[in-house]
Amino acid sequence: MSKYIPKKVALSVYDIDYNELYASGKKIILFDLDNTLISYDEDLPSKKLIDLGTKLLQIGFKVYIISNNKGKRITNFVRSFPVTGYKEKMKKPFVYKIKKFLKESNYQNLEEIVMIGDQILTDIVCANKVGIDSILVKSISRKSEMIYTTINRLREPLVLRKYARKNPQYANKIYEMIKKEKNNG
Repeated sequence: MSKYIPKKVALSVYDIDYNELYASGKKIILFDLDNTLISYDEDLPSKKLIDLGTKLLQIGFKVYIISNNKGKRITNFVRSFPVTGYKEKMKKPFVYKIKKFLKESNYQNLEEIVMIGDQILTDIVCANKVGIDSILVKSISRKSEMIYTTINRLREPLVLRKYARKNPQYANKIYEMIKKEKNNG
């Protein structure tokens, strides 16, 4: 059950205290792209998002986009958004490609890595299965999500109900955030 639970939650990527994250030993950020950094309806990062990416690199983070998406969507995005690198077609929640990427990049200390994403059943499960910390953020917009993402979203409350038996307060915090997504997106 714990594979579904993020280490932390935040309303958006802008609500994370990155200085505190860096001070706690995190050096590498793996961002999901779709509905974490930009909605499915957007192609390019906003100035605010570009400023965030610049700030993260200045703090000292290595910043990667780790996406299940592919092609022009990602390459167009990373032309404007400051990143250390990106990987596409990662097939989250399966971990093979993430582990391969970490090994090829010589990132052996998993304590230094955090994955930030908007989906419990892909981003959070993948991070937890790999053994890295995860931060769940509220989806930017659910209006244009793909059908497989919509199906995953229907499963999220079921998972949280089971987790609530162990930690009702934290499960409720996560549920309230994803419940608000339904009302906002």
